[in-house]
Amino acid sequence: MAHSERNSRALGPQIRLTGAPWLFGLIVFGAFLAANEGGLWLGQTSQLTADQVARAQRIAVEESVLAILALLLAFSLVMAVTRFDSRRLLAVEEANAIGTSYWRCLLVPPPEGPELLDLLKEYVDAKVHFFDSGIDVERLRASRERTIQLQNEMWTRAAVHAKNDPRSIPAGLLLESLNQTFDLENSRWMALTVHLPVGVLGVDFLVALLAGLLVGYNFGLDGYRDRISTWVLATCVAAVLGVVLDLDQPRRGLIQVGARPLIDLHRQLEETQ
Repeated sequence: MAHSERNSRALGPQIRLTGAPWLFGLIVFGAFLAANEGGLWLGQTSQLTADQVARAQRIAVEESVLAILALLLAFSLVMAVTRFDSRRLLAVEEANAIGTSYWRCLLVPPPEGPELLDLLKEYVDAKVHFFDSGIDVERLRASRERTIQLQNEMWTRAAVHAKNDPRSIPAGLLLESLNQTFDLENSRWMALTVHLPVGVLGVDFLVALLAGLLVGYNFGLDGYRDRISTWVLATCVAAVLGVVLDLDQPRRGLIQVGARPLIDLHRQLEETQ
């Protein structure tokens, strides 16, 4: 991707910081139990007969709805884990690309070489600061803007060196590694700002409520409710949806990728000074 085209839309994606993932899990837990209570009341007040044929049909429908819920939860979890693994891989690849650019900058003669080394170290600082900003949207945007500014400055100096010596192999390799570094930075930014479709979580939530309603309804028709099984089912559904949302929110929650590869790289660059 051309450097100018990348920078023209680099700040386009908007940061979306939703509520705490596990708070969503608690909401699902409470909503499931409320739907179960509503179904229980409907079943107890219903005038339907509880013959064996009708009961078998109800159980078949209940099992089908629970199977659909399990399929949706599995599908959502796989999507969230895949995105998490992608973010983690991009963090390692970006740190490796920056390290490669640093070693190639050592081959560039003054004045561009030392200037590029200083800019690259400052670039790593800006990247670490970005991930230390937590969920502060203003700090995140300021760090992002500084990152783009440093990209422009590094590219300008590397381009000047390449023009001064068009046949230089190190200059060509440096431009290649810088372009890869900038591409990976943009890819990681996109990975942080693109989330699971809201419709997927909405369908999961809706089917979970319908499952809770149907389970309670069958309990009401049978005249008996197993509270332990109801609470276990509600806990399982809430826990899975909580994990899904936690994996999908890289800036908050218990499960985070972090900036460990960049922090390790920052330490290595400081040691080479």
